[in-house]
Amino acid sequence: MRLQLFIALRYLFSRKDHNAINVISSICAGGICVATMALICVLSGYNGFQELIQGLFNAFDPDVKITVAEGKSFSALDERVQKVKSLDFVEVACDVMEENALIRNDERQTMVTVKGVSDSYARLTNVNEVMQVGQFVLREEDDYGMVIGGALANQIDVALGFTRPVSLYVPKHNVQINLANPEKGFEEQRLFVEGIYGTNQLEIDSKYAFVDLSFARRLLGYAEDEVTSLELKLTSNADVDEALRVVSETMGPSFNVQGKKQQHEDFYRMMKIEKWISFLILVFILLIAVFNLVGSLTMLILEKKEDIDTLRNMGATNGFVRRVFMLEGWLISVFGTFIGVSIGLILCGLQKWLGIIKLSNGDEGGFVVDAYPISIRFSDVLIVLLSSLLIGLLISWFPTKYMGRKAA
Repeated sequence: MRLQLFIALRYLFSRKDHNAINVISSICAGGICVATMALICVLSGYNGFQELIQGLFNAFDPDVKITVAEGKSFSALDERVQKVKSLDFVEVACDVMEENALIRNDERQTMVTVKGVSDSYARLTNVNEVMQVGQFVLREEDDYGMVIGGALANQIDVALGFTRPVSLYVPKHNVQINLANPEKGFEEQRLFVEGIYGTNQLEIDSKYAFVDLSFARRLLGYAEDEVTSLELKLTSNADVDEALRVVSETMGPSFNVQGKKQQHEDFYRMMKIEKWISFLILVFILLIAVFNLVGSLTMLILEKKEDIDTLRNMGATNGFVRRVFMLEGWLISVFGTFIGVSIGLILCGLQKWLGIIKLSNGDEGGFVVDAYPISIRFSDVLIVLLSSLLIGLLISWFPTKYMGRKAA
């Protein structure tokens, strides 16, 4: 194999009688270089956006969320719930009450998810880091307040410091709604907006209205010990997978236990599908570029017919000759691949640290970050390398398998 590699390297760098062979080989290497560079950049871009959005979700997402498998609510005094709260790896536990409601300010109204939380919620999540106006204060003695997202505030035309409160409406329990006077079938509570948060994610900023847990129970007609979910923050040294297993075993099959990824399973599945569809499209482009090897190797085999005869006279077998030219084609793929991957990593590094390509110009756009986010993963680089090298090897095999025998 060493002799075959030596001959292949000589053919690769030596001057050809027909300049077209050098041109085709250069085009092939260049196409592979561009395709692998694009693969690295696109996959790293998808990773960057995924981590960015995941970070925005983390402002409100607990490490572990427990909900009942059937029904809406369960008792916070349940023995299993108390046992989970006392586990060593649980740093903060927060009772939560969630329900859909109608929020209204004068003639403007929209649907919203009322989320009643206890005082420990600010320690459970990073909500204080995304507050744009005001503070995350839901109760001061007997006075209750509400915190909403920026998109929701725009929808109902509310700003901090308004002199009149906004109204929350939920259907009354066991009361049939009269179409002639539907308002009598709803429970109404009025609250002042004490703070506005913003994540620049429309789905989040227009969804939640945070209120105090006791207020939410009273508004929704639940008992003082009822909750719709229990949210947990784990200690920094906790093993998340092990923690999920222990909590699941403790709560039993009648409860659903979700980690951060399970809470947004559809989002992560969609991002993964989009990422690998883009990967397959670029691999197809890479395949087209690598097919230039067929023409390059065919012309090289015809040009080196005398060399092939000389090698055969010296005792070389057909397999030896085929491997020489197969290595020749594969080396073109190797050089194009490694140069493309290197350039891709350099470009991703420059984008990550210098932010060359911007998402917005100046103050326009209102994006969460100024430049395209990038995250380089070793697994993606390895997949790109293996895919490109394998395709190059397979494509190099076909012309040498048949045309090498014909030339011999």
